[in-house]
Amino acid sequence: MPRIPRTPACALGVAALAVLVTACGGSYNPFDDHQEKATYKTGAEAKEDRKSVPRWLPDDATDVSYVMSTTGEDRILRFTAKDGAFPASCVRGKPQGKPRLKADWFPSDVAAKAGFNCGSWSGARIGGALYAWQDRDVASGARGTAAARIPAQRVAWKAW
Repeated sequence: MPRIPRTPACALGVAALAVLVTACGGSYNPFDDHQEKATYKTGAEAKEDRKSVPRWLPDDATDVSYVMSTTGEDRILRFTAKDGAFPASCVRGKPQGKPRLKADWFPSDVAAKAGFNCGSWSGARIGGALYAWQDRDVASGARGTAAARIPAQRVAWKAW
């Protein structure tokens, strides 16, 4: 039986594996849940680190926990405020959308207890902590006007 040289066979095998792993893109890690999680000592630290943290989060908020989807605009947030209340820019209202992300620190019944809206975010005070979420559908609807202008700008750019 003819013998196949080892080096070319190994190189071919590695090349085939590389093509297989990278051909479709995306993550093949079974532990990748398409989320980024972080904790911060203060709201200012959270906003400095991530542009996706809501600007209404008070700088002096403490014990900030945050989870964001890397494939959409779903977010959840927990923090403590010095006065125990949502900022004055938040208004009382019914929840917008629903929390789609989960974390061991985020109560499963927060939507049923929600009574505040901070832009596209909804939230509730439970115990001494404040919980809020942003639903991807609500966030994309809030951007609707700006998003409608983007295709026209792209067409103009391509015509250049």
